[in-house]
Amino acid sequence: MLINFKGADTYVGTGGKKLDNSKTTICFLHGAGQNHLSFVQQARFFAYKGYSVIVPDMPAHGLSEGTPCKSIKENADWIHDLLIYLKVKKLVVLGHSQGCLVALELNRLYPEILSGIIFVAGSNEIPVNQYLLDLSLTNERKASNMMVTWGHGIDGDMSVNNWPGHSHYGEANNVMGMNKPKSLNYDLHACNNYKDGLEAAKSIETPALAVLARNDQMTPIKSGLKFVQLIKKCDTHVVESGHFLQSEKPKELNSKVYSYLMKL
Repeated sequence: MLINFKGADTYVGTGGKKLDNSKTTICFLHGAGQNHLSFVQQARFFAYKGYSVIVPDMPAHGLSEGTPCKSIKENADWIHDLLIYLKVKKLVVLGHSQGCLVALELNRLYPEILSGIIFVAGSNEIPVNQYLLDLSLTNERKASNMMVTWGHGIDGDMSVNNWPGHSHYGEANNVMGMNKPKSLNYDLHACNNYKDGLEAAKSIETPALAVLARNDQMTPIKSGLKFVQLIKKCDTHVVESGHFLQSEKPKELNSKVYSYLMKL
């Protein structure tokens, strides 16, 4: 659905169903340079499992207009305001990559609104290579292509999937190409500059779920495993995948998330 939010056209995916605030709402938070299409195989699945689903394109991403958020805190505040605007009640957030940092910050700032929190291929800190930071400003397309290559494991490299004719690289490059100029640079700087992840992870009180990717070159598994140890109660799974595990291993991810949701 397309709404006018904070004076800008803002797209919020709903998985093909109308938003229903009488149900538990799952809010999917996309990663750097991504948009709602990053969760195309999750949004519809959970919408048809009886959950209300929202997958917002952050400002200047996907089909949303506006100016990119400059920090993880600004992202979290924007999401919080959107949730109020949409009158969401019982909420579970699922973040991928940068979205994990936004979920962490959302919980740190507004813990009372969360019934559950899910981290996919994430950590409490995501330092970014200086070369990639610079390249995202001078040659955004090349930076995107590099991230697509780094972000996939063997299944992505070989285009192994359940969709005939589907290309992981092709889809990922097209998704990143939808975003407004400089949005990737803003995202990468926001990740690199976020320093509150340690405190934020330790502050989580609600039971959490983490699904990590063993072959992750963007947020290495070593960092992810250290991250989950900071959380008081976190059910952790490691999937044989690259960073974009929601497209490489959608069935495995959906199954683990669904099992977690059933226990809330």
